[in-house]
Amino acid sequence: MTEPTPRRPLWMVVVLLLGAAAALWGATRLDGGPGSGTGLALLALAGAGGVVAVGGWARRVVGVVVVLAGLLAGWQALGSPGAGIGRWTALLGAVLLVLAGALVVRWAGELPTLGARYRAVAPAGGSGDPDKDLWDGLSQGRDPTVGGSEDERRGVTDG
Repeated sequence: MTEPTPRRPLWMVVVLLLGAAAALWGATRLDGGPGSGTGLALLALAGAGGVVAVGGWARRVVGVVVVLAGLLAGWQALGSPGAGIGRWTALLGAVLLVLAGALVVRWAGELPTLGARYRAVAPAGGSGDPDKDLWDGLSQGRDPTVGGSEDERRGVTDG
């Protein structure tokens, strides 16, 4: 028996990555935070864009990079001197990065990709909407001007 796919995991991953970016950037501004959080925050933002834009094995690579960045952020947060709030904020950002990256690696094949709805093949009978079917036909290379009058293409008959 296979596990059910979560309903909307992509938005959860993006929110986790944006939260990690905010936490890592904020940790650099707070007392006791590591100073390299800005670069990791930018990497988290790039990861959010990458997760949305790519699919397949490239998405898994993005997920692995995000996990490694989270581990690096956690190592830097634990190794930073002091026990200020910045250190704990950076650690929160690191946990969010690792969690988001792990979700991406796990669900890479099931997450929707950018423009996926335009690659879907229409059913053999059409969608029932003649305008949509016309545009889908154009996308597939069919010439709507070949093969009869407009009434015949739309299925209108005299009678």
